[in-house]
Formats: sequence, C-alpha cells, structure tokens
Amino acid sequence: MKKIAILLIGLMPFAALAQKEIKPSIANAEKALRAGKIDEAKAIIDLFTSSQEYMVDKKGQPSKSAAKAWYLKGVIYAGIDTTKVEKFKSLAPNGGFSIAKEAFEKAEELDKGKNPAFLNDDVGFPMMNEQVKGYLAQSYLNSAVRAYQEEKNFKKALEYTEHTLYFMPNDTTTLLYAGAYFAPSVEEYDKSITYLNSYIANGGKSKDAYNALIDVFYNKKKEYEKAIEITKKAQIAYPDDTGYKQNEMSIYVGQKKYDIARQMVETWVKEDPTSKDNFFLLGQLNQELGEPDKAKEAYSNALKIDSKYFEAATNLADLYWKDAKAVKDQMNQLGNSKADMAKLQELDKAYVKKLEIALPYIESCEKISPDDVGVLYSLLTVYSDLDYQDKITKVKKRLKTLGEDVD
Repeated sequence: MKKIAILLIGLMPFAALAQKEIKPSIANAEKALRAGKIDEAKAIIDLFTSSQEYMVDKKGQPSKSAAKAWYLKGVIYAGIDTTKVEKFKSLAPNGGFSIAKEAFEKAEELDKGKNPAFLNDDVGFPMMNEQVKGYLAQSYLNSAVRAYQEEKNFKKALEYTEHTLYFMPNDTTTLLYAGAYFAPSVEEYDKSITYLNSYIANGGKSKDAYNALIDVFYNKKKEYEKAIEITKKAQIAYPDDTGYKQNEMSIYVGQKKYDIARQMVETWVKEDPTSKDNFFLLGQLNQELGEPDKAKEAYSNALKIDSKYFEAATNLADLYWKDAKAVKDQMNQLGNSKADMAKLQELDKAYVKKLEIALPYIESCEKISPDDVGVLYSLLTVYSDLDYQDKITKVKKRLKTLGEDVD
C-alpha cells in the first residue's frame, strides 16, 4: 500500500462540544468532521440518519441525500474506531467498524456506484470514494501495526487488519501482515493460509509469505505434504534460493523418508552437475545421515566449482576436525595406568596427524573469510594443540583487533 495521508479523524486535540442545539445537516456533519470535531459530527449524523424527515422523501422513497448521509456516517464511525483519542473511542464502546460497515453497505445499496465522490476536502474539492477508501484503509492498517508493535495485542492487530481488507481486499501489504505475522500470532492458522495465498495470487513477492506458509503447514498443522508442496512452489518462484530445496530435503529427513531425500538430491546433482549448491545439499544430506566420507566428497566437489564457497569450506573443515576430536575424546577417557600411558602416546601421535590433516581445511576458511571469529578460534585451538607458538600469537593478535577478549 502506498504511503498516503491519514484522515484527520480524531488525531488532534479538541474542545468539548458547546452546549447548543444540534441541527441535523449533512453539511454541518461534514464540516465538523473536517474540523476534527468527531463527537459533534457523530451527534449530527446520528440524528440525520435516524430522521425520516431527512432520509425519506414525500413518496416514501429514500431521499436524494440518504446515500451520502450513510456514507458520511460510515466515515465518521471508522474515524471513531481508529482514533488514538480515548474520549472519542468511547463514542462507540464496542468499536465503530460494524456500524461503519453497515452504513457503507446501505450507501452502496442506495447509490449503486453512481456517485464517484460523496465528500469534499477542506477547500471544497471532491474526494473520490476510492481515495477515501485508501485513507480509511491506511488508518486501520496503522492501528493494526500499533496494536501489534506497541500494545502487543495480537488479536486486536488481526482484527484491525481484517477491517483494512474490507476497504482494500487485494492490498498485498495488508495481506502479508495478516497472513505472515498477525494471524499466526493468535494461532489463526487457516486465516494465515487464506491471506498468504491471496497475497501470492495478487502478485506479492516477499519470501516471507512462502516461509510463513511452510512454517504453518510443517510446524503448526503438521501437514507435511502441504509443506512440501509450498517448498516446490517457492523453488519455482525463487530458483536462485537454495534454501527452499534445503527445506524440502529437511522435511523428508524429518519424516525419516531418507530414500526419497537421497533420490531427490542426487537427481538435482545429475540435472545440474555444475551447481555448487546441489553438491552442498548432497553434503548436508550425507552428513545428516551419518555418512561423513560421502559428505566430504560432496563438499569437496562444491569447492571445486567455487573455491570461495564458505559454507562448504566450513562444513568440510568441521568434518575433518571431528575426526581429530574423536581421537582426542579417546585420550580424555584414559586413566593413569602404565597401559593407559602407552595408549596415550599412541593416540597422541594419531591426534597430531588428524590435526595436520584438518588444519589446511580450516586455514582455507580463513583465506575465504579472514575476519570470521569462529574460524579464528578454531585455528587457535588447533595451533595450540600443535604448539605452533608463532601462529598462536598472530591469531590472538587478530582476535584482539576484532574486539575479542583473548589472554
């Protein structure tokens, strides 16, 4: 929704109504509304719309001004509903939307879309009805965001958002707010799905819509096939984002459908053997399935395609580090017996060899991302265990430069 000016309804300080006789007049109600005297505007329009003298002609038919009167009443009550001024909110204790909606529907029923403008602005120019709808929608959306962010009243936020959609049912901003944020916050998952599907159908481009749909189907409703369906649609919508392929693979793995997951990822690799991301996903799958050697091969293939693929490099380095750590864990379980001491020396040599194998992979990560603190701490650990004093000093200096507190 484009940013537009908000109707000055209930947004300014006002004086109390003077004690004077109220004269039912559409012009006076509109004038009071423009002046921000929403209480006076309400009093006038309520009298006008409840009076047969003004709303019915001599033939018993709706008067010429009836449609405009209902329309103006709708605007006034929408203003009461969205104002931040508490004393005006009390004019419609149960909220003004239901009254506003009824009034707008009565106006439409009588007018049948003949009049493009019922209201005028401060200088007398007509305000197109579509323009007024936009103002009211923006006002309701502002109230929804305020309820969500400031008041943490998620139910109220969703309610106001739905009121926004009454005026602009295909507005993508509102549909996204309702579907991705407000409805899930109050566990209205079916509404979330409806709004997000409408958002996508109306041309919405945010990935948040697909992410929210996947979350609702997978984590909330446990409808795994639907979740997979959404990941496939997201892959078509965002072919360069491998995250959705990873989502699909993870769903299969989570459901212990390992054969399907492997077949799917291996098919991706065959279809495009030049894709580093496909090999990366194959590495992740093999790693998750406890096949580290196959994972290493896949990550290495990804790095052959792109030697600066940091995620593949770090995962590969981690696998080699875990080989060394497995030996270190064995060392830590030994006691103080003579046999244990002999075993310790043997394992220590094996540990050093494993570290020396892992080290080039960790150092390659540093070359790709020199200021990555996690990589530098990994290097520090390996250098310390290998007793590379000069390199230990250099890494500590780098860490301190990056703001780390290192002894």
